[in-house]
Amino acid sequence: MAAVVELCPNRELLNLNFDHYQLSLDSVPVYETSLDDGIDEAKPSETFSSHHAKLFGLHNHLIRDPWNDDSVYFCDRHWNIGRIKIGKTGKPQAHDSLLIVPNAVDLRLKPTRFNVSLAFPSKDHAVVCNGSDQLYLLETGNRNGITKWKVLFNTTVPVCGQAGTLLDCTLLMEGEVRRIECLLASVEEVDGETKEKYRSPWIMQIHWLTLHSVDGVKWNIERTRRLEGSRPFDHISLERGRKAVNIIGPDVYRMVEDSQQPVQLVEDAVAESTDITPLYTWSQTASDLTIQLTLPDAGLTKASLNVDISSARLELGIKNGLELLKGDLSARVEVDACTWTLDSRRLEIFLQKVEEGMWSSVLVGDTRGELVMTPEQLEAIHQRLAHLTSEDWNPNPDKGDKPFNSQMLEECDAVDAEGVVLSRIDGETHKVTHKAIANNQYLFSVCTDPTISPAVCLRHDVDGFLWQSSNDISTDEPLPAQGPWKHIGVLNAFGYVLASKTQRRFCTCAPDMSVAVVADAQRHVYLYRQNVCVLSPLRNRKTGQQVTSVAKQQVLALDCQPDFILGLAVTNSKIFVATDQKVFVYVIKADD
Repeated sequence: MAAVVELCPNRELLNLNFDHYQLSLDSVPVYETSLDDGIDEAKPSETFSSHHAKLFGLHNHLIRDPWNDDSVYFCDRHWNIGRIKIGKTGKPQAHDSLLIVPNAVDLRLKPTRFNVSLAFPSKDHAVVCNGSDQLYLLETGNRNGITKWKVLFNTTVPVCGQAGTLLDCTLLMEGEVRRIECLLASVEEVDGETKEKYRSPWIMQIHWLTLHSVDGVKWNIERTRRLEGSRPFDHISLERGRKAVNIIGPDVYRMVEDSQQPVQLVEDAVAESTDITPLYTWSQTASDLTIQLTLPDAGLTKASLNVDISSARLELGIKNGLELLKGDLSARVEVDACTWTLDSRRLEIFLQKVEEGMWSSVLVGDTRGELVMTPEQLEAIHQRLAHLTSEDWNPNPDKGDKPFNSQMLEECDAVDAEGVVLSRIDGETHKVTHKAIANNQYLFSVCTDPTISPAVCLRHDVDGFLWQSSNDISTDEPLPAQGPWKHIGVLNAFGYVLASKTQRRFCTCAPDMSVAVVADAQRHVYLYRQNVCVLSPLRNRKTGQQVTSVAKQQVLALDCQPDFILGLAVTNSKIFVATDQKVFVYVIKADD
């Protein structure tokens, strides 16, 4: 059973005094380089679905090398993997083909193919998917040079419709054994029972491949896994250090196939879950909380139990036997006022709260209990919500506070009716271990560190909050009870900023989160610098406080034709923007 957790923002990261972005007319140094053979761009077929459109929309034609901030990569019309590298003079240089993707002529004629996709699992490896069903593992060597890439291994991936795209990959080392985990996505058309089950003629499939080598030269496919979902996802990535995937979207994906061990059918799992009863029940008022629990053995006495209640922790178990409850309380309690009683097998624990308020759970991260509400509490809730309902449509709009008008909403306020689900799926148990359901719009993902899973940016109120898997470093440490996602940064007012960007194609931020960038589909790129030091002392007109830094907005306009933006990559010091014929490099900060 998945642990349902909440996303807990770190209040220390919030800037409660943020006012606005100042429009800056300062020029941004820019260099450009021409692409002789342009950029290859696959077009959707006539019979494509919203699932296909999602995968096409996720593709960025500029691939940033997370191990080298001075290089970005692209695929030209002849299917050459090329590179734009910043030279010693600071100007971009276009290098010749590092790899020619095989069978380009034949594959380009296929009506159902995605764009060529590329990812870097390590400093000296790359993985390429040709947009169809071929996957290539490459040895790149030192990517600061111009060495041609060498194909170490290639395989046919059984993707649906013979069209797939690479989403993520990572290298795992266990002694001398090397494993490269790869995630690919494809779209399958279904009918019959499967169509009725998913209520859609199209489903999304995630193919999880494990490539294995003991010497780094000979590689083979060690394991294949497959996940399915009825609706397109917003983001999916592999955890670094653990064999699991994190998925963000309106649907919870399920493991349906594993080449090494059988996967329990979803129908069987649902049938079993209906038989699960809660370990305990609990009820609460604003000032106290009561836990009721049935002991497994009728012969137990008070002397047989170990009940330890501290101000912030509860431990309950049978001496020299079963541990029933153990963990941190959701808030502090008055230890002297707490009691417990045992009547036959029925154990009742009374907790007196230090501060009045309602708890979301007894123990942090524990979902084994069921909250029971009294009729009086339910009636009080109905009374508090009564003003939100009426038997009439839009009653009395001019009396008192006017009712909420949907026209007040902006595009960035739109969230899927069923919410956005963050889920973590374990690759060994095939189960969803953690799940968070939030009414937060997904904005983008960014690689802040190549050794850690990508961070995802969700809208919280007007800001953009960045979340990252907090369990990436060690496989020996247990998963955090509050969930695997940790709040690592804030982009001030960025959620609200996107409301006006109706033509946006890409949005991202620098790995150090110092600047957020939005690129329109055509010509314009917007910079939102979070903290820019001021050269002379300033004071806030309202508060009188001295201001040492300000947030600035800058607008960049591409000077070329055609000016449709096909790719965007941002480092801590530069912004790379690709059109069909040129790549522009904007210098936003001098290199150290």
